[in-house]
Amino acid sequence: MSSLRSEKVGDVLRKEISLIINKDTKDPRLQNLNITAVKVSDDIGIATVFYTLIGQSTDKDISSIDNKVLKKFSGMIRSKLSKTMQIRRVPVINFRFDESIKYSDNIENLLKNL
Repeated sequence: MSSLRSEKVGDVLRKEISLIINKDTKDPRLQNLNITAVKVSDDIGIATVFYTLIGQSTDKDISSIDNKVLKKFSGMIRSKLSKTMQIRRVPVINFRFDESIKYSDNIENLLKNL
């Protein structure tokens, strides 16, 4: 069960990370990132950022970004968040490709075939 504070921090993180991607990111691989959700642990130590790529396939194998690039990018984001957010400790950021769109398309196709 997630706490109300972690949900609020998740919402703020989603907004701030999206702003950083739009304004400060110069890497063309990362400019098409779309942040769909942010889940924050109850102790606000770990934030899992779910993303998709704008204008590309919803298949993870085709349109995911290299983990090394995302790990380096998360450090830069964390540094910028520490300067903008009024929080004691900025959570560790982990990126995961959001497969919910593909999952919902699959369920929709199954329902159509009934």
